[in-house]
Order: sequence, then structure tokens, then C-alpha cells
Amino acid sequence: MALSMNGINVTGKVSMKKAPGGFDPVTFWTGQTGGFWDFTDSASLFADAALTTPATLNAAGGVLGVADLTGNGTKLTQVSGYTNAFTMRSGYCESYIGGLSTASVPSMSAYTAIILVRPSSVTSTQALMDTDYGFSNRISQNIIFDASSKMQTVIFGFTPFVNTMASPTLVASTDYYASVAVGNSGADLRVGGTTYTAGSGTVGGVAVPIAVGAAYAGTNTRPMINPFTGRIYCAAWINKKCTPTEIADIGAYMNTLAGTSATV
Repeated sequence: MALSMNGINVTGKVSMKKAPGGFDPVTFWTGQTGGFWDFTDSASLFADAALTTPATLNAAGGVLGVADLTGNGTKLTQVSGYTNAFTMRSGYCESYIGGLSTASVPSMSAYTAIILVRPSSVTSTQALMDTDYGFSNRISQNIIFDASSKMQTVIFGFTPFVNTMASPTLVASTDYYASVAVGNSGADLRVGGTTYTAGSGTVGGVAVPIAVGAAYAGTNTRPMINPFTGRIYCAAWINKKCTPTEIADIGAYMNTLAGTSATV
């Protein structure tokens, strides 16, 4: 059962959180694949992959499942290879050795990945959102921090395949809204309200999981990219290339859920 209250849909339960006008994840994701995950709401956070046991506040690594607000049932669960995921705090989750991933989503010719975070460090390479399934089914490392205090996206099959924001450098303990909207004609990396466009090629045509907060194929001992460190508020993925207006609408929605004011 999925009920919607004030614009928020939660599979198997009702959330009373107030949503901003003009955007509803259930409506927006109709006919699409992917999901929208709210790490700020304890009603969406679980201590098990089956989403049957509510997560406990401040239990280290105790968030192993997150419900999908779109009605698609695309839940996030523990990334293979990691023993922990996130810690539930009041109003956000905190990274704790690894991340969460979906089951494989269908092959795609376009998609958009979106996240709202507050990093505790910006001087190491960290995975925010990933669809890089090992060394064969490679699509992209959607949104990552690189070691130069900037965000970038890596789209395998594109030329060039790395798109790094030009400026400014980012700082720790600051809320950032970031997205990458990808189609065969290019990848639009948007950070702090500025869009950096680069590359063209063929978006990967295989089914892969979406990872949030870690590289999907990483492990505790040999991560392909370091897991994210800091606060995570919201994340979303959809199999279409969103317009700048749609990305701004989703950002405003995420800010309202999280009580943040990150530039969208």
C-alpha cells in the first residue's frame, strides 16, 4: 500500500511532512524509473533491507534501508561489500563506512542524478552517487568529490569522460545541492546553481544498481572510490534528462524537506 499525504508518498505508511507547492515526487516519477529518498525523515529509515524495522536514532551504521517516496518501490539497501551504511541523526543521516544501493535499474539512454549533502571533508575523492558496476557494466560515477575540493562526474563512453566544475572550490560543513543531467549530447553537472556542460557519447546501455554514498562495487578494504563523509539529506535518480527548471524544482523540494537553504 502506498498513501500520499501533503505531496509525499511512502510505501506502506503515511508521512505527514509538509511538501512545497508545485512539486510531487509521485507525479513527477509517473512512467519513469528510479526513486527519491529522504534521509531527513525517520519514517523512511530502516535498520534492515526489508524495511520492516525502524532505524534507531544515533545507532552507528544502523540505517540499512531507505524507502522510496515516488511509489516505484525503488528502495535503497546496504551496498555489497560494506558492513555499515548511515547513522540516523535528528533531521539528517551521517555517513558511516559505506552507502546504500538499489536493485538494478533498466538500461538507459538518459538520466538525472540529484543529491543534497553537507560534506565533512572536500579534499579526498568521495562517491556521492554511482552507477559504476565494476569493470564491465560501466555507466558513470554520477556525482563525486575529487581531491581538489570540487565536484565532478565521470561518464564512461563520453569524450571527454570527466567533467569537473571549473570554480569555485568547495568548503566543508556547507550544504550543497548537486545534480548531473545526462543524455548522449552531453552531461550537465550543476553545483550551487551553476551548470558545467561537457562531453558527448553514448550513455551506458546496461542495467546497473544506483549507489548513494559509496561506489557500488567498492569494499571496506578496497574501495573503488572512498565513501562519502558528512551529512546526507536527500537523493534522487530518474531515467530522463531533466530540464534546469525541473532540477531547480526538485532542489527547492529537497531544501524544504531538509530545512536547508542550499543554492539550487
